[in-house]
Order: sequence, then structure tokens, then C-alpha cells
Amino acid sequence: MKTFKLKALSGIASALALTVTAGSALAQSNRPVTVVVPFAAGGGTDITTRAMQQGLSEALDANIVVKNTAGAGGTLGVGEVARARADGRTLGMAPVGPLTTQPHLRELPYNVDSFEYICLAYSAPTVIAVAKDSEYSTLEEMVAYGKENPGEITFAVQAIGSIPHIAGLALSEAAGIEMTYLPVNGDGPALKALLDGTADVFIPHVSFFTNNAEQLKSLAMLQSERLKEQPDLVTAAEQGYDLDFPIWGGLVAPKGLPAEDVTRLEGACEAAVNSAPFQERMEAVKQPSAYMGAEEFSAFVQEKYETNRGLLDKAGLLSN
Repeated sequence: MKTFKLKALSGIASALALTVTAGSALAQSNRPVTVVVPFAAGGGTDITTRAMQQGLSEALDANIVVKNTAGAGGTLGVGEVARARADGRTLGMAPVGPLTTQPHLRELPYNVDSFEYICLAYSAPTVIAVAKDSEYSTLEEMVAYGKENPGEITFAVQAIGSIPHIAGLALSEAAGIEMTYLPVNGDGPALKALLDGTADVFIPHVSFFTNNAEQLKSLAMLQSERLKEQPDLVTAAEQGYDLDFPIWGGLVAPKGLPAEDVTRLEGACEAAVNSAPFQERMEAVKQPSAYMGAEEFSAFVQEKYETNRGLLDKAGLLSN
């Protein structure tokens, strides 16, 4: 997985200076800033967003409200952000799926060009997770069962075409098994489905797995090398499967936000990612930090939009 380096502290100082500079509605108003999380509370995206809450509040001198708008594979929440006024008071923590895969699958009220891109805030490997009391203790055991019982393994997935779904398809193809997919509205509902026996497996990102480690066990982490923060998690590559499917996301704003506000929010995001509360929370859930500024993040999203179109095309999932 690509590692994103944090910028120098001098850059943070200048960015923080920008957050208090007058000249825009965002700088001059003390109204709260709402950050829409397009999945249910308790999931990986939600954990990361709430970890940034204090840092964003201090950098912007504003109350930060985290709002969960779940549904339709994250597109309801991301669509809400796209329709909001471009005044810097409504932002979204937009993950890879709603930004770069879902627009290829069906017509949506937004597309990849509907936003101002503020910053990449996280990028985390994913984990093939099962309940703690699952009969599977290794990926090999699950694959063996899947080969003998086609379609009997139920896979809880946020949405058709999401990164966990694509990862599941890749695993099915690589292992030669067939799984049944159960749509859910986020990692929290997926965990509930595992615990009540509705589902057998799901693929959250690593922070959610760590946050719920007392209820889950990992069969494999989907990246080529072990994570230094989680050296005990065996990778899929070690078990013969070349699967690498990180989940990433970042702050976006409605298209048309003034450039000075984009810069101000970019600085606040950088300060939040570098803040002690955020770093402590990421250390607690053993998730590596990641950051990109506005320009780099925008180019990154466009690149992944095209890459994931190719993956969906290969899977026969494109809408046109």
C-alpha cells in the first residue's frame, strides 16, 4: 500500500495562520461546520472522522458536528454534500467507494467533478474478518469450506461495487469459491450481521477491526506486506493470494467553494491529522496516518476513478 508522508510542521503553522485570516464567509462566521459521514456510526470512516473532530474545531475555531447519513452504499451522504451550499459549512468525509466506484454503477445526483477536494485523511488496509467464535480460524479453512459448499458463505458488504465487494469478488476468483452477498449500510451493521449469524464474513478497514477485536478475528489482511502497527496480522499474500484493497477517504466540499476557503480547510485538515488527539486515536486502533493536500488529493481521486472503472468493467458491473 502506498504510504503518504506528512508535511513539515512549518507548513502546518502557515496553514493554521490561514484559518484565522478574515476575508470569507467561513472565516467570519462562527456557525458550526457539519461533516457528513456517509455510513452508520461506529464504522471505520466514522471512527476516523470523529478522531479529527477536535483538531478541526481548534483549527477553524468552530464547532464541528459529525452527521451520519447512511444508505445506498454511501451515495446518500455524499449526494447530500454535493447538494449543499458551497459556503464551507457542509463538508463530507467521502470514501473511495461513493467517489470512484458507485458513479460507474448507476446514475447519481453527483459525479467525481461535483466537489472541491480538501484533503486525503486516511488510507487503511482492509481485513477479511469473521466473528470471534467462527468455525474458520484461517483463510485456508474458509476457502476449503467454500469449495465444498458453493454459495453457503454469506459475505456482508456495504454495497455492490464497493471496495469490500470488489475485494470479495477478487478473493472468490483467486480461491475458486462462490459467496452470497448480503448488502448492509456500513461496518457497524456488518458486525451486527456477523454476531447474529446472518453473515459469515465481511471486509472492514483495519481501524474498525482493531476497535472491535474482542468480537472479531482476522483471516487475512489484504495487502502485500504486514502492517508495522499490526505485525501479528497475517496477509493474504503470505497465504498465496495477491490481494491489495485499501480503503481511503478524505474531506470534500460542494463544488464552487471559494479558493480561499479550500485553502483554509486544507490547512485545518492538515492540522487535525497532525494533532495529538488524532495521532493517539490512530495509534489506539493501530491504523497508519495518511495525508494529501487539496491539489494532490484531487488528482489522486481522478486517477482512482479511472482505475476502479477498469476493475468494475472486468467484473462485468459497469452500468454502460
